[in-house]
Amino acid sequence: MLLLNDERWDRVNSMTGGEASVCFQCGSCSAHCPINAISDSGLNMRKIVRSAQLGLDFNGELWNCATCKLCETTCPREVGIVDVVLGLRSLAFEEKKAPEKIEKVVWDIYENGNPWGGKKGERSLWADGLGIKDARAGVKVLFFVGCESAYSREAHESLRSITEIMSRLGVDFGILGNDERCCGEPVLNAGELGYMEEIASQNIAAFQKTGAEIVVTASPHCSNTFRNYYSKHGLKARVMHYSEFFYDLFRDGKLKLRSDSISETAYHDPCVLSRYDDFVSGPREMLSVVTRSPLIEMEHTGRESLCCGGGGNRMFLDFEGARLADRRMDESAAAGAKNVVTACPYCVMNLRDSSDTRKMGIGVHDLAEVLRGALA
Repeated sequence: MLLLNDERWDRVNSMTGGEASVCFQCGSCSAHCPINAISDSGLNMRKIVRSAQLGLDFNGELWNCATCKLCETTCPREVGIVDVVLGLRSLAFEEKKAPEKIEKVVWDIYENGNPWGGKKGERSLWADGLGIKDARAGVKVLFFVGCESAYSREAHESLRSITEIMSRLGVDFGILGNDERCCGEPVLNAGELGYMEEIASQNIAAFQKTGAEIVVTASPHCSNTFRNYYSKHGLKARVMHYSEFFYDLFRDGKLKLRSDSISETAYHDPCVLSRYDDFVSGPREMLSVVTRSPLIEMEHTGRESLCCGGGGNRMFLDFEGARLADRRMDESAAAGAKNVVTACPYCVMNLRDSSDTRKMGIGVHDLAEVLRGALA
């Protein structure tokens, strides 16, 4: 016997924005979930949405979801499935049912300003000796570095590439240095909405003090959070991922590129840029000028791109068995690629680790590094 609780249903419906109500349980979401293809335990999105419809408790599989939105691209009812997952996570976090590692991520952001436990005073070590302007002196463009790029040494070359391109093009930009703090996406993914509002308020105030008209980010996870969450809480500045910013300059003839030595190259579309922001052709147009051979397309591309496995706070959790990044790199090998270019620090880390640990011999590069090497 299944007992339904009206009060509970009201709370779940409120937390999920009522998104589950239009679902007719066709199962397309579960059939297309990339995690199901690599894991026996899988991720039963249809069951998760049904639980939200009925106001039932659902917790375990919620944290497997990468929030990649591939399920939404095939949903005939256009259900906001990721909104359902995040709403249920909010309820779970409120009821202290979130995984301990997720709770630690939230506390690390509270105490250190980042989810990795890195020291505040080391956030801008990557910029030592570069002479980058303090944005609080007043800038047109605020470059928001983000936590993953700031604390991962292998991402530092991408940051230096972004800032070098900006400098060479005469962009008036600056950074917040060690005073920059997390955009809050891990907190939003954890479901701690009260603290997320506090983070947004603090960051918006910091951004406004710079006078910046544009906020450019290294990570699409940050730009997506600013564009879709902060904009509802008072952020007025335009928000762009660096690939979007450089594409505009490229299209206007200000960013001039030449053919570089890179060849046999495939572009991996990050989930956020492709499915959340519908930014697919821009990186390819720039790469088509840079690469010495036609760009290679993998089996899943554009809005149907496969997730690297890092989104939705999966970067902070441990999962056994096959990895999404392995499946994606297998696709690149099958397509004949010797190089994979992408534009997200999570994607770079996961795909590069997959290639290196399995000795595939496929290079994984951040788009910014490739563009810097091809500046005319």
